[in-house]
Amino acid sequence: MLFDSFLPTDQPLQMAVYQDIYHDNVPLSLADHDQLLAPFAVDDAILNAINRGQFDAPLALHFWPTSPTVILGGMDTRLPDLPAAVKHLHDNTGIVPVVRPAGGLAVVSDPNVVNFTLLLDTKHKRLAIDDAYQLIVDLMQEAMDAHNIQLEVGEIETSYCPGKFDVSIRGKKIAGIAQRRIGHAVGIYVYISITGDQANRGQVVRDMYAAGRADLDDKDRYPQVDPDIMRNLSDFTAIDSVQDFIDDFLTAFKVNGVTVENRDVTTIETSEYLERMQKRNQVIYDILGKD
Repeated sequence: MLFDSFLPTDQPLQMAVYQDIYHDNVPLSLADHDQLLAPFAVDDAILNAINRGQFDAPLALHFWPTSPTVILGGMDTRLPDLPAAVKHLHDNTGIVPVVRPAGGLAVVSDPNVVNFTLLLDTKHKRLAIDDAYQLIVDLMQEAMDAHNIQLEVGEIETSYCPGKFDVSIRGKKIAGIAQRRIGHAVGIYVYISITGDQANRGQVVRDMYAAGRADLDDKDRYPQVDPDIMRNLSDFTAIDSVQDFIDDFLTAFKVNGVTVENRDVTTIETSEYLERMQKRNQVIYDILGKD
């Protein structure tokens, strides 16, 4: 079983599953920006509870589709002209971006993209960074086995948010992965494009980097995004909705001996972590003029 290597043998494989509400396919205004911050506050609340020994399950899984936005990594905030990049996004697409706590670079999110976070308690045995990435890839592969799809793993340099554990099908990237760790609590963050105009998503990021003068970065940290290098999962499988993917992915846990317990995300106290996210996103508010 995939989880036997780091969970204690005497601990039941129980997983708390949270699903945020489905969001409209219209960008949120700056006044409603907290709705975009909320999923990150949920994840940090769970991670900190796990690290403090105050979470009652060894695993948690949080699904969180969003209204249209661009989720920025910390490196994106160091663009040569971040104000121009943010203003371009807002003026041309209506999007107010979000600065996330996990690493990596910009990704696009909307209701047809599944964002999910697997949150793990590794206090009984350390889970190396690459092993955590491989764990989530193995789970995704199990979900794809029913569709006779073989996932490929490796950096797609001209995708947005390229990384060692990019997930592709037939050379076209469909998903990316990042991590966040707090003590012995590990959060593995995944986005996977299910349906929608993926070429346009790529163009949005390409144009944002052009506006932000990524070409002037002397460390060459920003990808030259090719909008044609990424695809949707629905381009290769019969999965044509977010819920279809969620159902298949949860099955991958169940066949590995995990008991799934659905919980209400609103029961998690997030006020402290929402405030931290607001501070992290102050750079966006300053650019767009939010008081």
